[in-house]
Amino acid sequence: MKRLNAMLFAVTITASLITGCGSSSESVPDSSFENVSSESSEISSFADDDENYNTGDALLDNTRNQDEIGENELLVLSFGTSFNDNRRLTIGAIENDIEKAFPDYSVRRGFTSNIIIDHVKKRDGVSIDDIDESLQRAVDNGVKNLVVQPTHLMNGIEYDELVGKIADYSGSFEKISIGEPLLTSDEDFKEVEKAITEWTSEYDDGETAICFMGHGTEAESNAVYTKMQDMLTADGYKNYFIGTVEASPTLDDVMNAVKAGNYKRVILQPLMVVAGDHANNDMAGDEGDSWKSAFEKEGYKVECLIRGLGENERIRNLYISHAQKAIESLSGMSATPVQNTENTEKSPVYASDLNDGEYKISVDSSSSMFNITDCTLKVSDGKMTAVMTMGGTGYLYVFMGKGENATESEYIPFEEQSDGTHTFTVPVESLNTETDCSAFSKKKEEWYDRTLVFNSDLLPDEAFKNSENTELKDGEYTVEVSLEGGSGKAKIESPTKLTVENGQAYAEIIWNSPNYDYMICDNQKYLAVNTDGNSVFEIPVSAFDEKINVSADTTAMSTPHEIEYTLYFNSESIKNEED
Repeated sequence: MKRLNAMLFAVTITASLITGCGSSSESVPDSSFENVSSESSEISSFADDDENYNTGDALLDNTRNQDEIGENELLVLSFGTSFNDNRRLTIGAIENDIEKAFPDYSVRRGFTSNIIIDHVKKRDGVSIDDIDESLQRAVDNGVKNLVVQPTHLMNGIEYDELVGKIADYSGSFEKISIGEPLLTSDEDFKEVEKAITEWTSEYDDGETAICFMGHGTEAESNAVYTKMQDMLTADGYKNYFIGTVEASPTLDDVMNAVKAGNYKRVILQPLMVVAGDHANNDMAGDEGDSWKSAFEKEGYKVECLIRGLGENERIRNLYISHAQKAIESLSGMSATPVQNTENTEKSPVYASDLNDGEYKISVDSSSSMFNITDCTLKVSDGKMTAVMTMGGTGYLYVFMGKGENATESEYIPFEEQSDGTHTFTVPVESLNTETDCSAFSKKKEEWYDRTLVFNSDLLPDEAFKNSENTELKDGEYTVEVSLEGGSGKAKIESPTKLTVENGQAYAEIIWNSPNYDYMICDNQKYLAVNTDGNSVFEIPVSAFDEKINVSADTTAMSTPHEIEYTLYFNSESIKNEED
């Protein structure tokens, strides 16, 4: 018991911004609920206010308060919202995607705001579990392994209280694990930046200021808004602005920043998981103190995007990855993170490109619950097959295609090995390309669609027919180089200078910004070789025709920040400067 309690309280991923918005009559915040004790005095705000608007049909939403949970539960805890349609499109969408990603877990819902729960119950006749009810439901159903994934936005006070509440039930379960909020690691910030900039790219025309409204908190965690703003600015999104309703940056701060540019139009969108009261009223309302009205008074054409972050697939995938980490912390559970199946820069490799033989390869999966722990590629007579060793035994068959198209004659059954593991032997048409694969769950008796990518990265040189290493004589050359990573705004010059000395190649990396002070390659730090103009580095080239991981430190933010990138040097583009 003590060990489990200590483990729970050691989860210091505290967060104050939680998911939802209320109805326009709610006085509770959309996200960060700092003063929980004030709830009881605010319950009457619903009862005294007759709504004159329609928030959608509550019956379309899955409240996920069913029994018959089983031994494994994944409880998604949200602040909540009484905006029915947006609750379904955000919180509901997150829950649905988590359920698809983890078919071995029963996904259930809990809200932390009893004000919202009571209002939805009174207005719509729909019951939603609060924290105690959702935890007690798990106890009554005999749940052994409980994973809790909050839809908090960032670290803060309420998450501490949530962890404490869960700790009160620690003796009722064999194992408990709690997932992280949305914005926890630097990688989380990068992914959220990609999500919001890609989501609004159609409005990024050079004459439009794109403004996101967060909730804000008096706690130290409010610094996440400044960090996100600094990252956007450093990555070239100078027309993107972050503000808050309750803290800083304020509306005035955002307004002054927009006025400093030559913008004709303003796009407003909430930086909140759901689009509820704050989004509909404080941001997009017709009242004189709304963000929309304030910008219109200054002569801007304003367009409001009433959509919560939970409607964005990248955001939902980030919650899935956090839930996966929580599952990994449970002893004996899967230890493979959710994989990214994007391999856009890798060329397909076919059986005709390879020599016959058996080779170890890696496999990316769109679902961490389809956990491939080992894979052997077999090449013979112009065909490829892969023997996939699974991390669990929850699937009876796989089908190479969408589950809706599965026919019994094409089912591929598992083979049980001497150590008890299950393997599936599947045909492979090509490496480095996305392949549809469906898995039939033993427990749910349903097909779950996955996307696999069989990678060529681990193949040795001798696996390829007519493989040749790039060998260069000492001298000076040029080579085309491409950059990936960060937000996608950073650029480098290509082609660039390539110098070979004593058989070692060195490349000149010229950035489109003067704000990089060092790079890290192969765990070695390299300082900029110039003091004026855009940052320039000379770094060793460890390989051609494959992605090389590097880091670059930018000083454009309020504090220096290392950003991860990959470089790709194309050997076919190498030219001798004397030619």
